[in-house]
Amino acid sequence: MSHSIKELIKYMDRGKMGKRVTEKEWDYEILPKTLTEIAKKYDLLGTCDPKNPVNMDVDLADRYYEAGWEAALRLGIYNTDTETVVHVTEEELAASVASAPRELPLGTGLDRRVIKARKPEDGNAPIFGGPLSIQMNEEYYVPLISETLKSNLVDVHEGPSLDTVYGSPLLANTPYETAASFYELELRKEAQFRAGRLGMPNMLVSSSSTEYGNLATFAMIEQPQIALVLIPSSLKTNYCSLHKCVQTLAVGGYIESGSPNMLGGFTGGSETSAIASIADDLLQYSVHQAHMSGAPIYDIRYSGNCNRHALWGQSISTQAISRNTHLIMLKTINQVAGPCTEMFYKETIAGFAASCASGLTYTIGPRSAGGKYKNHLTPLEIWFAAACHKAGANLTLEKANEICNTLIPDYEKWHKEEPPCGRPINELYDMKTMTPIDEHKELYLKMRKLSADLGMPLPSDGVFS
Repeated sequence: MSHSIKELIKYMDRGKMGKRVTEKEWDYEILPKTLTEIAKKYDLLGTCDPKNPVNMDVDLADRYYEAGWEAALRLGIYNTDTETVVHVTEEELAASVASAPRELPLGTGLDRRVIKARKPEDGNAPIFGGPLSIQMNEEYYVPLISETLKSNLVDVHEGPSLDTVYGSPLLANTPYETAASFYELELRKEAQFRAGRLGMPNMLVSSSSTEYGNLATFAMIEQPQIALVLIPSSLKTNYCSLHKCVQTLAVGGYIESGSPNMLGGFTGGSETSAIASIADDLLQYSVHQAHMSGAPIYDIRYSGNCNRHALWGQSISTQAISRNTHLIMLKTINQVAGPCTEMFYKETIAGFAASCASGLTYTIGPRSAGGKYKNHLTPLEIWFAAACHKAGANLTLEKANEICNTLIPDYEKWHKEEPPCGRPINELYDMKTMTPIDEHKELYLKMRKLSADLGMPLPSDGVFS
């Protein structure tokens, strides 16, 4: 079964003609009840082990996969526009998983990259996309990206995003959003030209929260590129997401679809959120005809995933998919500390050690300061995240767990307090010469040494190290 608009429409029809379910019923009754029933059936409640934030029981991961598979079949994906559930048969789910791509070639020339599915502890270097779509001033876009792309650690270009367009507020679902899409494309090309990276792949459109940005400019770049299809929330879809999927398939792009599963939200605790994450990964390949799924786990209590419960949930769900399928997964590492703080670097080391040892294929990052603060992003955080992503793939599960248990006590107190937000780029860099202040560069190099001392040496960024 190949990816096709015809196949996508089959699932759209199924949702349109399905039995009506209110969103409140889905969120408060159907979703949590079903996940809890399945967790009990497979004897998974209480299996989360916060003392070991990286799961080392691979048989347990396989049991989670069985539970996630059943959850995908019993739940399906809820369409918020039609207020119906799109169900998938077992034959359809098996066929879509079997036909999913094992690799995705992207880019041209020296910037050609191939995203390949991984297994836990396989040592194969994953691909890094960055930065995440953190909001930046218009005037900072080109300096940030042209400097960032000097390092070949960054394989795919996604963010940052704009919240203004030529000085005016960017309003979703308006012509401002369409204009911002064209403006972002202009800035993207200028930054890549300055960095000598015109052949690099893209993940877009960063500055568009609805379908308008994608419909405007996604097809204007030589394909294939990766379409960023952020669905409404875990195990949901809507016409906005489906618009992007239709267009991407029509022009020969790759669909990445998914959304974070919120531990402490409708998907419950670590165990049931892990089951939901697995189901979410599986269903993307049918309902959205995805080439890559994106179902990380965030802990809603502090809006990140570098604490013990979220790391464990993301670790075991990643292992479940990577051990039992060849699906290409995107899972983000969500730091809550900001630039030029030790906590940011320690979260980054722990997050990537856990996920990459578990078989993570692809990521976009970082999400410094939890993505809450405008301009809180510099090239040094991006390079550090990229280096940790690649280095983490060389770890055993046991070593990754050791690293996490060494670092987490240094920063977990901040999970109950306001974490250090760090400083914006214009306070950490000379924006004319794009050189970091001494304090910023020294901390970056210190944290690279810390990672090596912990047993996770980082590849060179090609600029400062």
